[in-house]
Amino acid sequence: MLRMAISREIKVGAFVLAGLIGAGSIVFLIGDNRSLFDSKVTFKAQFDDVQGVKPGSTVRMGGVDIGAVSKVEYPADPSQTLIDVEISVVEREAQRVRAGSRASIAAKGLLGDKMVTITAGPPEQPPLAPGAVIESEPAQDFTQALGKIDDLAGSAQSVLSNLETATGTLADEQLSKDVRRGVAALSNILVSLDSGPGYASKLMHDEAEAERLSRVIANLERVSARLDQVLSGVDAVIDRVQTGPGLAHEVVYGESGSRALAQFGGAAEELDKTLEGIRNGNGLAHGVLFGAKDGDSVLGDQVASDLTGMSGDLRAILADMRQGKGTLGALLVDPSVYEDLKMLLGNVQRNQALRALVRYSIRRDDATGVEVVDPAPEQRNAAAKATVKGGERKPAQAAQR
Repeated sequence: MLRMAISREIKVGAFVLAGLIGAGSIVFLIGDNRSLFDSKVTFKAQFDDVQGVKPGSTVRMGGVDIGAVSKVEYPADPSQTLIDVEISVVEREAQRVRAGSRASIAAKGLLGDKMVTITAGPPEQPPLAPGAVIESEPAQDFTQALGKIDDLAGSAQSVLSNLETATGTLADEQLSKDVRRGVAALSNILVSLDSGPGYASKLMHDEAEAERLSRVIANLERVSARLDQVLSGVDAVIDRVQTGPGLAHEVVYGESGSRALAQFGGAAEELDKTLEGIRNGNGLAHGVLFGAKDGDSVLGDQVASDLTGMSGDLRAILADMRQGKGTLGALLVDPSVYEDLKMLLGNVQRNQALRALVRYSIRRDDATGVEVVDPAPEQRNAAAKATVKGGERKPAQAAQR
């Protein structure tokens, strides 16, 4: 009996101990989920409508639970319409609540539970002090969300209506025919471009033509570069004209340029007066250019007539020379005359040598006392002819004989 009583007490004690262990485990799990055992930092937010947020509601930042709502109440002043929501944030996450953070109310699920969401502030901003008020954003309730969904549905309906209209237009038989013809024409064009005899097909398939086009483009680039250089030079010239020094700058901007322009204008005026005098006068220039007026001197007409006659005579002389008439014409046209003239000039040179030889012989005979008789003209002519045919030695020997 005693053993049975002891064994029953042991069983009861073991059961109670197991229950306590289980209860403690549940408490620790719940506490870890809600961070019951972590240090908290309290902040405050104000809303005009909390939409069912109550103490114990979750507080999230970036989808992570960082605390819970500890209190929801109106302020003591009845004139204040905003509702104070006290938020307890885990101390290790409180450093992320900075100036610029925003608190808002959002739905936790489809069952209608609400929670408070806080956005992290900019990293360069300092953390908020404990008890500070976090700026809040207007809450959007479920009805507003449904309203937005209705708006989206209306927009989708409009899009579908437009799509139906477009598809109805595409279903038109004439449009279908036009589209088919257009596609066929486009196909023909593409086939012609690929295998046709035109330049496009040659450009796509002929490497030499592609290289030629590349060279043309390269030449265009070089020409463009040269054109840029020319334009740079023009800009430099214009800048030099504007800034000086130089004649162009003085002409355009300086006082000497004004004087030069004035002189040029005066010269133009004098030239105009001179031309006007020639045109309206009765002098030689007017007569040559315009002819003599009635009652004026005929000197201008006479000069013009003489010039006309001289030009006609000159044309006649040149025509006769082309036909070989006269000495100059024969010299220009007949090659035999040229040969005769060449031979004559050669004979003159040879006759000069013959005369020098005769004078030398006479001087030598005078020195020896022998009388030399001057040959007759017929003999001199014969000697000249012999010189032409036989050279310089034979006439010299004939003259001595």
